[in-house]
Amino acid sequence: MINYESTTFIARPAEQVFAYVADVRNDQRWHKDVKSATVIKGDGQLAVGTVFDVKGMVSGTEEIIAYEAPHLVVFKGGDMGKIVPTDIRTIEPVDGGVQFTRHVDLDAGGFMGWLTNRMLGIVTKRNDQFVENLKQVLERG
Repeated sequence: MINYESTTFIARPAEQVFAYVADVRNDQRWHKDVKSATVIKGDGQLAVGTVFDVKGMVSGTEEIIAYEAPHLVVFKGGDMGKIVPTDIRTIEPVDGGVQFTRHVDLDAGGFMGWLTNRMLGIVTKRNDQFVENLKQVLERG
């Protein structure tokens, strides 16, 4: 298992940040590896069991496996080949906004596990940039 984490302060209410990051269709605006996302399973309300079809650098599905508004949403990747990501997004209210954390666990075996482990520094820096992109998008309004 490979994991990495990035945290930033966002000067917005927890409910607003949560609503934005819980909907993977918004990821393309801040997570530059995501080109598009559509809901393929769910009744229109985001909840545990909602599944998104994600297109981008790595394409596949992401299912909401935990949904605790406005503090935590967890996505489990599927149909992504030998990499199975778990994307944990937490929102903690603090004075003047929230502390947002994106923690990713990658279950990657064989060659992909070896390769991803070798690229951990690059992947971590990219995650840092994605989280800063999110901050900029949300604070611009």
